[in-house]
Amino acid sequence: MKDIYINTLDWIKETTPKPDLQDVYKEFHINETVKYALPKGDAPQWVDWVSPPRFGENHTFDKSYVSKVENGSIWMCDKGEGMVYALTPDYKCLRDMVFYQYWNYFEKIAVNNIPSASPYYGNLGVLAWAGHSNYWHWLHDTLGRYRLLQLSGFKIDKYVLPLMTLPFQRETVKMLGIPENKILQIPPGKHLKAENLILPSVPFNAGTCVKWTIEFLRDSFLKSKSHPSSSDFERIYISREDASWRKVANEPKLMTLLTKKGFKKIILSSLTVQEQLDIFSSAKVIISPNGAGLANIMFCQPGTKIIQLFTSTSDEFIKIGNYLDLDYYFLKCGIANPASKAHEVIKNLVVDVKKLARIFEEEGIN
Repeated sequence: MKDIYINTLDWIKETTPKPDLQDVYKEFHINETVKYALPKGDAPQWVDWVSPPRFGENHTFDKSYVSKVENGSIWMCDKGEGMVYALTPDYKCLRDMVFYQYWNYFEKIAVNNIPSASPYYGNLGVLAWAGHSNYWHWLHDTLGRYRLLQLSGFKIDKYVLPLMTLPFQRETVKMLGIPENKILQIPPGKHLKAENLILPSVPFNAGTCVKWTIEFLRDSFLKSKSHPSSSDFERIYISREDASWRKVANEPKLMTLLTKKGFKKIILSSLTVQEQLDIFSSAKVIISPNGAGLANIMFCQPGTKIIQLFTSTSDEFIKIGNYLDLDYYFLKCGIANPASKAHEVIKNLVVDVKKLARIFEEEGIN
């Protein structure tokens, strides 16, 4: 007897008469395509988990979908952050609802340690997913699923989210308009069996960063209030000085140049989401190391110039740049700690300040 189903649709087809499929499975954003343009500047060096975009070619996203699983259950395993398993009534794992790095753990270990489930009499719409303490993944992969639940038309009694311990989690849920009395926070170790489990597909699995998710989040957050442009934030530098990794090691030297060019240093962790939104929607030039804070470029105006600093990079932010017609530039940096055994993507950076000054000249940043 198999312990997993690769796709939720496989289980639905196996257990649901064909005439009833439309009542429990719905597809959205089918055959949506985009053509990615190569950014200016240095050639990207992708992190090892990225399937590089094929620049200049049409890319078709995987379809998105919502499934209704009668008597399905949701289990927040306590062995990793956001280790969420969606299970059939007989506790078979629906793998397309799980972060790929958690697949092997379920098949080798967790399948033999599933705790008993508490009943929930109603429809649970699942938003919880992996990486929920990361600002980017929270927005794109957790809250992005809310749009699919809206489109599905399925009745939702409670929206399942992880424990919201971080201010940006609580603030963005409120901004999105999810009623507080309809939120069910599921702690690590909790296993709930629902009358109906409503499962939206995960945006990450449709292509790291998908266009419809960015459009949904941008529209939802920007429409909440007017965002007057501020000349105080036309040129900004996003500092990671408070982060544990991927800092700019020669930041004082970099700031000497940036201050002369009128850039303001921003530390995002000290700001509310609304403050970040206002700053990014006002900016005309943004310089930043690769990091989750770059998710805020989804709130930029078309034509905003982005200079991304990196040693190696993921692909989600350059994709946002394409969706929103941002003027994107890659600047390859040196590694500050070559003796470190840490993964390349988290090593500290050294910016070639003279090279950046030449870029300013070329790009008309006077």
